[in-house]
Amino acid sequence: MFALADLSQQDILIFLGVLVVAVIAMVVTRRLLHIGFPYFFMGILGLVVGLWVGSRLAVPFATLPAPYSRWVPMAINVVIAVAILDLFLAQARPLAGFFSRLVQIFNSWLLRTTEPITPSGEIVIDTSGLIDGRLEEIARVGFLSGTFIVPKFVLHELQAIADHSDAMKRGRGRRGLDVLASLQKIASVTVEISDELTSRPEEVDAKVIILAKQRGAKVLTVDYNLHRVAQIQGVEVLNVNELATALRPNLIPGETLPVQIIQKGKERGQGVGYLPDGTMIVVEGGAQSVGSQIDCEVIRIFQSVAGKMIFVEPKKFDPDEEAA
Repeated sequence: MFALADLSQQDILIFLGVLVVAVIAMVVTRRLLHIGFPYFFMGILGLVVGLWVGSRLAVPFATLPAPYSRWVPMAINVVIAVAILDLFLAQARPLAGFFSRLVQIFNSWLLRTTEPITPSGEIVIDTSGLIDGRLEEIARVGFLSGTFIVPKFVLHELQAIADHSDAMKRGRGRRGLDVLASLQKIASVTVEISDELTSRPEEVDAKVIILAKQRGAKVLTVDYNLHRVAQIQGVEVLNVNELATALRPNLIPGETLPVQIIQKGKERGQGVGYLPDGTMIVVEGGAQSVGSQIDCEVIRIFQSVAGKMIFVEPKKFDPDEEAA
């Protein structure tokens, strides 16, 4: 132990100096903890390289007459070290992006060379699947159950759409948020908000596919492009639009069905009605029956890229059938 009375003035000054240096070191360390690793690494590397290069270049100036032999080499060393440090720090972000791409390429290669992941029964939902709205009803009636995974990057994109200045986009975004809130109340499904891949630099659709691969899950979407890309990469896709197409009535020529005619068609004498799923029905000679429901007979079915159109005509009265 030591006594304060035994301390000299020099000892006290040294103690205070060490205390100040320790406090400064603690502050600097806490600041460095908030700096990203690429900047920290490039900063240390740049400082070491800068001091080494500066000391080499300052050697010839040590032969100058005093006091220049002391201060000029020091100034040159500091200037060169700071310049090289700044150069290295400027390359931190591109270097981080380069290594991120290398990791992405390695992960893609690893996924191709490893055994396929066993399907987990989980479903990753993209932004378009939530905005569409039909998912809620499909889950409510029990056709879909299990774990619905909503990544945070999808949630962030949905929130950005809900905050958009355009009223139509804003309404679609808010509908997606409402659908998500309703899904969380359905007992047959579990909604998981996942923060996986949130910090990855890829686009939202690419991250949806990567997440589905990693978890052996399916992707639920109504986005045609995402559907195709996911299928190419071996990910199973649930497309609500394909489900709606599969559930449409399979009508054939000669079949009879009731049609509510709601408006006139483009051609003379035509009336137009719709099936419950939205399929357009063109009634030949039905213009005079707008506002009425009549029995019609299917005469032909026209399939186009835009969808299916059914052409019908009013059913003719058959005396023998009526008598029977």
